[in-house]
Amino acid sequence: MCTMALNDRVEGRRAPPPSGDPGRVAVAQRQARATLMVAAAFVAAAPLAAVLPHRTGRWLPLHLFLVGGLLSAVSATTQFFAVTWAAGPPAPEWLVRAERLLLAGGAVGLAAGREAGVPAGLLAVSGVAVALALALLAAALERIVRPAVQRRFDVTLRWYRSALAAGGAGGALGVALATGAVPSRRAASVLDAHLVLNLLGLVGLVVAGTLPFFVATQAKMRMSPRARGPLQDRLRAALLVGLGGATAGLLAGRPAAAGAALLVYAGGQVGLVAVLPRPARRQWRWAGPRLLQLAAGLLWWIGAVLAMAASLLRGGPAAPTAALLALVVGGYGQVLAASLAYLGPVLRGGGHERLAAGFATTATWWGLVAGNLAAAAFVAGRPVLAAGLLGGWVADGAWRAAQLLLGRPAVGAAGGRREP
Repeated sequence: MCTMALNDRVEGRRAPPPSGDPGRVAVAQRQARATLMVAAAFVAAAPLAAVLPHRTGRWLPLHLFLVGGLLSAVSATTQFFAVTWAAGPPAPEWLVRAERLLLAGGAVGLAAGREAGVPAGLLAVSGVAVALALALLAAALERIVRPAVQRRFDVTLRWYRSALAAGGAGGALGVALATGAVPSRRAASVLDAHLVLNLLGLVGLVVAGTLPFFVATQAKMRMSPRARGPLQDRLRAALLVGLGGATAGLLAGRPAAAGAALLVYAGGQVGLVAVLPRPARRQWRWAGPRLLQLAAGLLWWIGAVLAMAASLLRGGPAAPTAALLALVVGGYGQVLAASLAYLGPVLRGGGHERLAAGFATTATWWGLVAGNLAAAAFVAGRPVLAAGLLGGWVADGAWRAAQLLLGRPAVGAAGGRREP
């Protein structure tokens, strides 16, 4: 394999078996493929749910995408990266399957249950299933990294621990809301805290902890020397201070304080940009739209947090519709798309030529343009145009995924140049 992630096999060095064993990568690939197929199903279902008649408004497609799609992708990628980057043993198969089943079942239960208006107790069971899945994911990551050969991944594991803790707290607030345990006068502030903990805590901290490694992997270059462990720990502390302050401010009914805390979070995001590697011209030629989509997603993520802070400082909600959709579509949607465009060919495998052909297939300038235009249309209040662009983006991704699975190069695909 020619990718940074799959070259990290550490031949000739063994920690407690099977750490450092090259066979671990094949196992991790198989596990990630299965989980990413689940993620893809939820991602495809989200835009369909948005256009089909339903009673829960934007809640249904957002939760299908965020809980079912994005969290499943987080589960697959964090474990795969831990195995390849840390040279650790894969998590036991039973643990991976249990976590996958609980997460998918919980996401389906939440979506179907709220749409059908089932008793609150059943919704609580689904919420608990998602929380248990996050706990199992934390256990799986510990099982991978603790005996690993390479210790450079430890700083990323600390990001993931913080993210999963935030997700557990956010999930608890969600269960409280779903079961009616929150008084109606406090429901809006608790909902805002639930959104902040899950969107900026669970997902945001995973993105922040992964990018220093992943940008380098995408561009086939070394990590930035600025991304050393102590500096990343300080950035993580800044994001956690912002996240914790925003959550406390919202729960205390102090939106201005929450908005100020989100500005601290945004400062940590800007600091994160400073520790990312700087691709040269040949890296941009190789990675093309994948790198640009990562960069665009990062900018939308920062912009959405600033918009959320501005809303709170004016006394508004933590996640106004424009900021929420900018974050989900322009930010996390594009980060996910760029990640899948890289991981798809890697997980398919098959040697150098097949890998290069896969990268050519998944490199899509149309997806880059459509994703950014869709997010901009949502911000501009043009939902019909945004939905059309979003549908085209999803259709393009589905078509390229089908070509990848069938082993056929996509017509007009870019990015198939020789590796730098």
